[in-house]
Amino acid sequence: MTASKARVTASNLRPESDSLRKLCESLQSRVETISDELTDHVRREIPSYAALPLPEHRRSVREQFRALLRGLALGVEPTAEQLLAVQSGARRRAYHGLPVHDVLAAFHIVARRLWDDLRAAARATEAEATVIELVAPLWLWIESMSGVVADAYADEAGARHGHEAGLRQRFLELLRSGGAAREQTAEIARELGFDADGGFRAVCTSAEVWAVQGRLDLLQRAARQVTGTVSCGLRGQLMIAVVQGADPADLVSRVINLGGENVQVGVGLDRAGLAGAEMSIGDAERALAVAERGGGPTSFEEVWLHASLVDSRERLQPLFAEVRQVAAEQPQLAETVLAFAEAGLSLVNAADALTIHPNTVAYRLGQWHKLTGSDPRTFTGLVRSVVGITG
Repeated sequence: MTASKARVTASNLRPESDSLRKLCESLQSRVETISDELTDHVRREIPSYAALPLPEHRRSVREQFRALLRGLALGVEPTAEQLLAVQSGARRRAYHGLPVHDVLAAFHIVARRLWDDLRAAARATEAEATVIELVAPLWLWIESMSGVVADAYADEAGARHGHEAGLRQRFLELLRSGGAAREQTAEIARELGFDADGGFRAVCTSAEVWAVQGRLDLLQRAARQVTGTVSCGLRGQLMIAVVQGADPADLVSRVINLGGENVQVGVGLDRAGLAGAEMSIGDAERALAVAERGGGPTSFEEVWLHASLVDSRERLQPLFAEVRQVAAEQPQLAETVLAFAEAGLSLVNAADALTIHPNTVAYRLGQWHKLTGSDPRTFTGLVRSVVGITG
């Protein structure tokens, strides 16, 4: 809330008697001591305040406590300068990462201490019956300052959100355009919380589901709950999440939870440095292509052979044309080749899996070799056969 939005008015705050004014003024001589005690109290009760430098914290509490006490004594509303000081303090606390609810809680600690001191002073001067008249003015001051804090945090959050979103997008653009070695990429990585020399892993899905307004923001917010650092963004036809120090399975589960069970996911290898991040994005993109054909989250580590052939499909097409034709015309033979591969090249184990005689397996493998020119009993022939059948 800006200074112009203060909801208190002088008529709300005007003391009804000189005794109330004197009551407030009686605490002025103890402002230094009380504010230091308040600072220590806040830091004990609210651990996040440890991030705020102690001298800065003491100074701001002292200034706010003095302004509050003087305002109550004179029956005046907070000035624009006082509210701007509160606003500036709120932004400093946001900069140091303090949650807004902790900052608001600190105001209530201050108000509670001030009220206790006012009541004690009132008892000492036999003015306890009149101190109740300060309840509304005290609350209105706290309400006014709390509103400024809430609005300052909202402004900061919006600006920070836009800035971080821009950084994440620029980071992906640099990685996808061969800019991993540029100093700007390292600077952005560090600003996003990454160790530029650490290990990176990428997770990819189709961009379509995340193009809906707000959906990507939900994913980025969910990613903050994952241990480690995650940066999500859209680039071309892909949603790319760059991950460091996090369990990719945890992120994948959140991606599926927000994107739906039909979303397909590709996961890259864990690679070192920003050049490794660029390569891992390529891994994840290729693994995604395999996942979209077979279904379910797919790691490049598990499907590296098929994934590595993704970009070479057209160039390698002639090598597999005959294999694919025979597989389509003779599915029983193709099934036997795959069973033989999965059985560790054992005729007996393949026969058990297919519930046929080992001699039948051997016959079918021979027929496959005769029709395709690829002998599945050799390494080269088996790889060519399996890739041709499953690719």
